[in-house]
Amino acid sequence: IMSGWHEEERRADGDGGCLSFASRPIKSTTNKTSRRSIDQRFRDYLARTNIDVIAIGLLLALCHIRAVHAKSEEATDEGGHDSLQDEHSDEHKEVYAILFPWFAEIVGVFVYYFLSRYAHAIPYTAVMFIIGTLIGISTKYLKDDVSSSASTWVGIEGHLILLIFLPGLLYLDSYNIDVHLFVASFVQLLTFAFPMVLAGTTLTALVAYYVFPYNWSFDLSMTFGAILAATDPVAVSVLLNELGAPPRLKIHVSGESLLNDGSAVVFFIIFSSRFLYELQLEDVGKDIGWGEGFKLFFRLSLGGACIGIAFGVGLLMILYNLNRRLSGEDSVVQVVATITTAYLVFFTSEILAQCSGIIAVVFCGIVVKAFGETLYNDSHLSHHFWEITEYLLNTLLFALGGCVWGDLISGVDVYDAYQFTGSDWGFLIALYVLITIIRFVLIFAFYPITSNTGIGTTWKEAVFMSYGGLRGAVGIALALALHAQVVHFTSNESEEMQKQYQGYTTKLFGMVGGIALLTLVINGPTSGPLLKHLGLVTPTESRKKIIENYEQHMMQHTLVEYVKLLTEERFHDVDYTVVKCHVPCLRNINYDQLIAAVKKHKEESPLIDYIKPNLKNVIPYLYGGGPEHGVEDDQHTPFLHTPTTRSLRRTQKMEYGQRATKRVYGDRSTVYDMRAIYSKSDVEEKRSVFAKILRTAYHRLIEQGEIEGSGFVFYTLKQSVDHADNAASRGLPISDWNALEVASNGWIRPAESIMHRILNLKKLFRDKNICIDFDRRYFFIHTKVRQILAFTHAHEWARKIFKREFSKAGEDYLTPAEKIVMDESDKQVQLASEALCELDETEVAMVKSQYACQILLNRSAHYYQKLHQRGLMTEREAGKVLEEIEDEINDLLECREKEYEDEMSSSEKIRRLSMIPKETLHMQGIEDVVPTDVCVSDLGSGL
Repeated sequence: IMSGWHEEERRADGDGGCLSFASRPIKSTTNKTSRRSIDQRFRDYLARTNIDVIAIGLLLALCHIRAVHAKSEEATDEGGHDSLQDEHSDEHKEVYAILFPWFAEIVGVFVYYFLSRYAHAIPYTAVMFIIGTLIGISTKYLKDDVSSSASTWVGIEGHLILLIFLPGLLYLDSYNIDVHLFVASFVQLLTFAFPMVLAGTTLTALVAYYVFPYNWSFDLSMTFGAILAATDPVAVSVLLNELGAPPRLKIHVSGESLLNDGSAVVFFIIFSSRFLYELQLEDVGKDIGWGEGFKLFFRLSLGGACIGIAFGVGLLMILYNLNRRLSGEDSVVQVVATITTAYLVFFTSEILAQCSGIIAVVFCGIVVKAFGETLYNDSHLSHHFWEITEYLLNTLLFALGGCVWGDLISGVDVYDAYQFTGSDWGFLIALYVLITIIRFVLIFAFYPITSNTGIGTTWKEAVFMSYGGLRGAVGIALALALHAQVVHFTSNESEEMQKQYQGYTTKLFGMVGGIALLTLVINGPTSGPLLKHLGLVTPTESRKKIIENYEQHMMQHTLVEYVKLLTEERFHDVDYTVVKCHVPCLRNINYDQLIAAVKKHKEESPLIDYIKPNLKNVIPYLYGGGPEHGVEDDQHTPFLHTPTTRSLRRTQKMEYGQRATKRVYGDRSTVYDMRAIYSKSDVEEKRSVFAKILRTAYHRLIEQGEIEGSGFVFYTLKQSVDHADNAASRGLPISDWNALEVASNGWIRPAESIMHRILNLKKLFRDKNICIDFDRRYFFIHTKVRQILAFTHAHEWARKIFKREFSKAGEDYLTPAEKIVMDESDKQVQLASEALCELDETEVAMVKSQYACQILLNRSAHYYQKLHQRGLMTEREAGKVLEEIEDEINDLLECREKEYEDEMSSSEKIRRLSMIPKETLHMQGIEDVVPTDVCVSDLGSGL
């Protein structure tokens, strides 16, 4: 390799150029060079990417690092300095603190994958809490890095826990709320959030004070009641969105939770201060009387609301000034401004102003939602960012809460007060039953008020709200904060004091964590059946009719897409029997529906772009020759209509405008102005523009469902266009097909084939077919054909855009520079076509057919995704259909059939085409689509 490098440099120097190893071009491809050995292609790949040099450098660096590390350990062992070892241990502990959160996140990825595919009803947060519990228990027995990192997080300071988790969790919930319904039901939500929370806090405190044998003070019992008063609607809200619950129930659940959290934290601050005052330590806690308590309550709540509104207005001003909608950087900075404001408003209200940080964040989010939703340059970017933030924080919080809970219930502490015994489990079950009863009592005690104010409510909704009051993120954060505060304040006190008060908060957190786990595991999965039993979701029969209507429209949409595919030469050989086998929605179409789809496609296509579909492999299966296919019978044609005089005039005007457009753009494929003078830089610039269009074409194929964005095909195509762009910048001709071949024969294709085989094991074991039959040759042909089809289609689209948009407007010719670029593209397409001709014709036809079917299935899935995005289908309804389509695609990719049932011969197809009356074709407007002058002698001529 090195000798080849020097030789190339000598040739470059001799020619007076500046060519180097990193920029060595791939030589022009011919039939001979396209069949080079894999070894030669691999050498070219190394020459172009310098992977060999990089690998050697990394290997040398790794060896150097290992040598330095070995010498460092040797010096430490020989020196015997204990202080240095202690210092190293402390640094090791600080560094490994970063391990636990990201370990929890990667575990969460696997948990989500399992639950979303196999156990959808189980709440994600409940599983993460259980996994955290197992980690917490393991810290008593294992001394690995994860346990050490988890121990660091368990001892985090109380206020820091609230500052880390609550702003990020609450802002998205407040921003997602329906502001109109929130304002309309504000009186009801205040009733849920303040008097009902206070009553619930008191009743739960009475249970803890009189039922539990822990000798808690009444202030600690009230603190316990305030913690359990905070509800977590995450699992229930997801369920309501999936099943399509009424908006009134959604706003009651989400709005109650937001204000509920704020009031619960206010009561927590008041009563936890009174409890910490019992420690009799200087500057710890405060003896708050009833009068001062009410004053503090209003200061915390109203002060937090005012601070939140002020920060919300400030954020609106920032969003308004970042108004360059075409600037992606402005959109990113807008998102940065939202998360910064969320954490700053919480810190300002909670720490600096001594008000409620939760209420401040809630009102800040509501103000931005009410007045600033249209100020976002990219609202999807902001929403997705906050969804990611909420996912990360929920995962870490529940894992951390479970870790602390597992550490407390493991029962191996030196103090008996820390142990979670069998009797404690009994009290936990009793507490779960009692707080469920308390929740029902409170909801129905305030029912006369909530049913007659605001937007009202029903007894069925009241039942669901009583049962769906899950506990989760805020309660766990508050319990963690209280336990951390007590540990911090009593760490330097007597052993007896540590045992007493840390034992109190240990039991308290054990109960809070247990209630969160039980409500998530029991109430969460059973809320869906209860919602359906109460009849709070859309009635089954009426909803079923709506879904059936969507299916009909999807069939029509997919049929039009099928007709569009038949306009492309690459799919002219696709037989309808293959489509009927693999695309369920097109199995029962009739002739009239096909003709209607053809006419719809023609009406929607501009005259300059319209191409007649090739129906020779479709119509023979659908046309029966009977009177039912005449134009007088329109009952089977849902979107076929007879043109009126007005519509004909409109069509004539459109065609006139389209012809004018065609005159402007001209036919640029054949006329060139060879007298024009062009420069080398002009050609380079045109090549660079074409490479960028080609890159856009590949991404367009992903959006249209032709190729997978994460697959081998797209990766190699991306590599080829990268090479084309790089070559254009160095003044070299476009040779992306050569680069595509080199990239295809590297390490990626074997790696993907191995991955494909591993992933197939799941289906093999599921079907109890342990014998593994992996057709490696078919996999390579399958990939090669898809590469060529995508490559040629992308080049055709790029050529079309290049001629239409990037050439000189108003002139009917191409410049010489443009002709050079077009000729280079033609050459690449020709090389790809020659490579396709070298493959087995039968196998190519099979892959083409499967490719067309996959495109149709992906476009059907895209249709349902749009219905869900527009709110016309619930997440569960759309998800069910998308899973079925995904199964169809998987079955399609595993299909090896070369012949299909009821497939006609070429002579039979031509015979049936010749039976169609010319008058029928003329009256239905497709005389220019289906050739009628066919006979048996046309066999094999390609209609």
